[in-house]
Amino acid sequence: MSGGSSFNEVFFTGVRVADSGRLGSVGAGWSVAITTLGFERAAASGGGGGGGGDLFDRLVLTARFVGRDQDPVIRQRLAAIYANGKLRALTRRRVTAAVKAGGVPGPEGSIGKLAWTEAIREMADLAAELLGPRFSADTGEWGTFAWTEFLNGVPGYRVAGGTDEIQRNIIAERALGLPREPRPS
Repeated sequence: MSGGSSFNEVFFTGVRVADSGRLGSVGAGWSVAITTLGFERAAASGGGGGGGGDLFDRLVLTARFVGRDQDPVIRQRLAAIYANGKLRALTRRRVTAAVKAGGVPGPEGSIGKLAWTEAIREMADLAAELLGPRFSADTGEWGTFAWTEFLNGVPGYRVAGGTDEIQRNIIAERALGLPREPRPS
């Protein structure tokens, strides 16, 4: 949908792996998968120092380009995106320190991943508002297509590494200690 090729599925049929290539003990595949997803979520929580690195910088430039960088509402939204980016960076540092100490990413990976997908949704929404109708097609004008491609990619980021709903469940159960959701019988 976005024109990129970073989101895909790979299926293998008839593959045999020697027992020496197995990760974890027999029957512990779910534990291995969860650990792997924890690392993916920690890595997927977005880079950059502030509100999303280059994306945030481009968003500020877009606001300036369309003459809305002095609008107090736009400035407040930019400030919120920037502040949340700083919080994500601190969470990433905490996860990195735990991994370096020999641990594995816990629910912090889910917190970071969810915060990142919320941030990119906010950035895409603000970019769309700033560009208005120019957002919907590549006009050749500065910044239009790059934002359209980004907006079209946001749903994929919200699915990768576990959907936003899965992240909320992990945070509720593992970080907050809330009871599991009841399963239908």
